[in-house]
Amino acid sequence: MKLTIIDTGYFKLDGGAMFGVVPRTMWEKLEKPDEKNLCTWAMRCLLVQTEDRNILIDTGIGGKQSEKFFSHYEPHGESSLLKSLKNVGLNPEDITDVLLTHLHFDHVGGAVSMKKGKYVPTFPKASYWTNKIHWDWAMKPNNREKSFLFTGKFCSASGSRST
Repeated sequence: MKLTIIDTGYFKLDGGAMFGVVPRTMWEKLEKPDEKNLCTWAMRCLLVQTEDRNILIDTGIGGKQSEKFFSHYEPHGESSLLKSLKNVGLNPEDITDVLLTHLHFDHVGGAVSMKKGKYVPTFPKASYWTNKIHWDWAMKPNNREKSFLFTGKFCSASGSRST
Protein backbone atom coordinates (compact mmCIF):
# COMPACT_ATOMS: atom_id res chain seq x y z
CA MET A 1 0.00 0.00 0.00
CA LYS A 2 1.24 3.48 -0.85
CA LEU A 3 -0.02 6.69 0.81
CA THR A 4 0.42 10.08 -0.88
CA ILE A 5 -0.69 13.51 0.30
CA ILE A 6 -2.52 15.37 -2.47
CA ASP A 7 -2.28 19.14 -2.07
CA THR A 8 -5.33 21.01 -3.35
CA GLY A 9 -4.37 24.55 -2.32
CA TYR A 10 -5.44 26.92 0.43
CA PHE A 11 -8.53 28.87 1.36
CA LYS A 12 -9.56 31.41 3.96
CA LEU A 13 -12.22 30.95 6.59
CA ASP A 14 -13.42 33.12 9.45
CA GLY A 15 -11.36 32.31 12.54
CA GLY A 16 -14.41 32.42 14.80
CA ALA A 17 -16.24 29.90 12.61
CA MET A 18 -13.27 27.56 12.69
CA PHE A 19 -12.47 27.76 16.39
CA GLY A 20 -16.04 28.07 17.69
CA VAL A 21 -16.29 28.85 21.39
CA VAL A 22 -12.52 29.16 21.89
CA PRO A 23 -11.78 32.86 22.56
CA ARG A 24 -9.89 34.70 19.82
CA THR A 25 -7.18 35.70 22.31
CA MET A 26 -6.33 32.00 22.57
CA TRP A 27 -6.64 30.81 18.96
CA GLU A 28 -4.89 33.78 17.38
CA LYS A 29 -1.67 32.63 19.08
CA LEU A 30 -1.82 29.61 16.77
CA GLU A 31 -3.26 31.19 13.65
CA LYS A 32 -3.04 34.93 12.97
CA PRO A 33 -6.16 36.23 11.19
CA ASP A 34 -6.02 38.90 8.51
CA GLU A 35 -7.80 42.27 8.71
CA LYS A 36 -11.12 40.54 7.86
CA ASN A 37 -10.63 37.95 10.65
CA LEU A 38 -9.91 35.25 8.05
CA CYS A 39 -7.33 32.53 8.61
CA THR A 40 -5.60 30.51 5.91
CA TRP A 41 -6.17 26.75 5.88
CA ALA A 42 -4.50 24.08 3.78
CA MET A 43 -6.62 21.61 1.87
CA ARG A 44 -5.05 18.20 1.50
CA CYS A 45 -6.47 14.88 0.40
CA LEU A 46 -5.02 11.43 0.83
CA LEU A 47 -4.39 9.02 -2.03
CA VAL A 48 -4.28 5.37 -1.02
CA GLN A 49 -2.88 3.08 -3.70
CA THR A 50 -3.01 -0.69 -3.61
CA GLU A 51 -2.25 -3.20 -6.31
CA ASP A 52 -5.61 -2.65 -8.00
CA ARG A 53 -7.14 0.47 -6.39
CA ASN A 54 -6.52 4.23 -6.41
CA ILE A 55 -8.59 5.51 -3.49
CA LEU A 56 -8.91 9.25 -2.98
CA ILE A 57 -9.97 10.40 0.49
CA ASP A 58 -11.75 13.76 0.18
CA THR A 59 -11.52 16.05 -2.85
CA GLY A 60 -10.85 19.61 -1.66
CA ILE A 61 -12.89 22.68 -2.56
CA GLY A 62 -13.08 22.18 -6.33
CA GLY A 63 -13.43 24.92 -8.91
CA LYS A 64 -17.01 25.01 -10.17
CA GLN A 65 -18.49 27.41 -7.62
CA SER A 66 -19.54 30.97 -8.36
CA GLU A 67 -17.36 34.05 -8.16
CA LYS A 68 -19.41 35.15 -5.14
CA PHE A 69 -18.66 31.85 -3.38
CA PHE A 70 -14.94 32.17 -4.05
CA SER A 71 -14.94 35.79 -2.87
CA HIS A 72 -15.97 34.56 0.61
CA TYR A 73 -13.33 31.83 0.88
CA GLU A 74 -10.49 33.20 -1.26
CA PRO A 75 -8.95 29.97 -2.56
CA HIS A 76 -5.28 30.48 -3.38
CA GLY A 77 -2.02 28.70 -4.03
CA GLU A 78 -0.53 26.95 -7.03
CA SER A 79 -1.93 23.49 -6.30
CA SER A 80 -5.21 21.97 -7.35
CA LEU A 81 -6.65 18.49 -7.03
CA LEU A 82 -6.27 17.49 -10.67
CA LYS A 83 -2.84 19.11 -11.02
CA SER A 84 -1.57 17.28 -7.92
CA LEU A 85 -2.97 13.97 -9.16
CA LYS A 86 -1.29 14.53 -12.52
CA ASN A 87 1.99 15.18 -10.67
CA VAL A 88 1.79 11.63 -9.26
CA GLY A 89 0.95 10.18 -12.67
CA LEU A 90 -2.84 9.84 -12.36
CA ASN A 91 -5.78 11.09 -14.40
CA PRO A 92 -9.38 11.35 -13.12
CA GLU A 93 -10.22 8.05 -14.88
CA ASP A 94 -7.55 6.27 -12.81
CA ILE A 95 -9.34 6.87 -9.50
CA THR A 96 -11.35 3.77 -8.51
CA ASP A 97 -12.91 5.03 -5.26
CA VAL A 98 -13.61 8.38 -3.64
CA LEU A 99 -14.18 8.29 0.11
CA LEU A 100 -15.81 11.43 1.48
CA THR A 101 -15.13 11.68 5.20
CA HIS A 102 -17.88 14.25 5.67
CA LEU A 103 -19.76 16.57 3.36
CA HIS A 104 -18.37 20.05 4.09
CA PHE A 105 -17.66 22.01 0.91
CA ASP A 106 -13.90 22.09 1.48
CA HIS A 107 -13.79 18.28 1.61
CA VAL A 108 -16.14 17.39 -1.27
CA GLY A 109 -16.19 20.36 -3.66
CA GLY A 110 -13.89 18.55 -6.08
CA ALA A 111 -16.07 15.42 -6.21
CA VAL A 112 -18.09 16.80 -9.12
CA SER A 113 -17.23 19.12 -11.98
CA MET A 114 -19.27 21.30 -14.30
CA LYS A 115 -19.37 20.11 -17.92
CA LYS A 116 -21.69 21.65 -20.49
CA GLY A 117 -23.80 23.22 -17.73
CA LYS A 118 -24.28 19.96 -15.81
CA TYR A 119 -22.68 18.50 -12.72
CA VAL A 120 -20.80 15.29 -13.45
CA PRO A 121 -18.54 13.13 -11.31
CA THR A 122 -14.95 14.37 -11.53
CA PHE A 123 -13.82 10.75 -11.31
CA PRO A 124 -16.09 9.00 -13.83
CA LYS A 125 -14.99 5.43 -13.11
CA ALA A 126 -14.94 5.76 -9.33
CA SER A 127 -17.43 4.59 -6.76
CA TYR A 128 -18.17 7.43 -4.35
CA TRP A 129 -18.50 6.53 -0.66
CA THR A 130 -19.54 8.24 2.55
CA ASN A 131 -21.27 7.05 5.68
CA LYS A 132 -25.00 7.04 6.35
CA ILE A 133 -24.84 9.36 9.35
CA HIS A 134 -23.08 12.10 7.39
CA TRP A 135 -25.23 11.55 4.31
CA ASP A 136 -28.44 11.90 6.35
CA TRP A 137 -27.03 14.94 8.16
CA ALA A 138 -26.12 16.59 4.83
CA MET A 139 -29.60 15.97 3.42
CA LYS A 140 -31.21 17.56 6.52
CA PRO A 141 -28.63 19.98 7.99
CA ASN A 142 -29.28 22.31 10.88
CA ASN A 143 -29.40 26.04 10.08
CA ARG A 144 -25.87 26.72 11.34
CA GLU A 145 -24.24 24.17 9.06
CA LYS A 146 -26.21 24.58 5.83
CA SER A 147 -23.63 26.88 4.23
CA PHE A 148 -20.77 24.44 4.84
CA LEU A 149 -22.35 21.54 3.02
CA PHE A 150 -22.25 20.03 -0.38
CA THR A 151 -26.03 20.04 -0.71
CA GLY A 152 -28.40 17.45 -2.10
CA LYS A 153 -28.79 19.09 -5.51
CA PHE A 154 -25.30 17.79 -6.34
CA CYS A 155 -25.80 14.31 -4.97
CA SER A 156 -27.54 12.82 -7.97
CA ALA A 157 -24.20 12.25 -9.73
CA SER A 158 -23.94 8.68 -10.91
CA GLY A 159 -21.87 6.41 -8.71
CA SER A 160 -22.72 8.24 -5.47
CA ARG A 161 -23.30 5.94 -2.53
CA SER A 162 -23.74 6.09 1.19
CA THR A 163 -22.87 3.19 3.46
